[in-house]
Amino acid sequence: MPDPRTTDFDWSRYADATLAGLSVLIPIPFVDDAFEAFFRKRIPGAVARSRGRTLPGEVRAVLEADDGGGGCATLPARIVVGLFKRLSRKLLYFLTVKQATDRLSYYWYRAFLVDHMLASGHLESTDSARVAQQAMDELLATTAGPLPRLAQQMVAQMRNVWPALRRARQGEESDEVRQTRNQLERRWNELSDHLDAMAARYDEAYARKQGV
Repeated sequence: MPDPRTTDFDWSRYADATLAGLSVLIPIPFVDDAFEAFFRKRIPGAVARSRGRTLPGEVRAVLEADDGGGGCATLPARIVVGLFKRLSRKLLYFLTVKQATDRLSYYWYRAFLVDHMLASGHLESTDSARVAQQAMDELLATTAGPLPRLAQQMVAQMRNVWPALRRARQGEESDEVRQTRNQLERRWNELSDHLDAMAARYDEAYARKQGV
């Protein structure tokens, strides 16, 4: 059964996920990638600390091995897309907002599932973490629900993202990030049924893959 504790809202659990998704909005090529990678890699550790836990280094390595960051293999494609987007301000805006919305909801789902994996005891060893990672990847590739709509609303209202994320990287919280945190907290209870269903789907995927 899904652990109801994993549907509770805790900003420390979702802060880095939020900042990673919003990093896409930074208007400086490659700086956006660097900031996204910085916050993305902190998600598992932040989730564990929110529960008073720590993750073994080898388990963190499993979670970071394929976390949707792209990496060097996608660098030529990103350069081409970057040059293409410069042809039109409207096109640039549309593509950036769409990408930021997708990444923000992706990282929220990822933080939620890492928390559920931790509560389920699936991050105690490298072997179980690999199975858990596979089950999470399967869900993240097929999930649709209310989080993307919420992410779109937050992305659309975000202003001054570059200075806000620079302050966040230094451990400071700007007014923009504080407003995002408050809005996410207010809306989180509306997502409980969806997140419970998500956790149940993960449990099914984990059990299936463990039995393979």
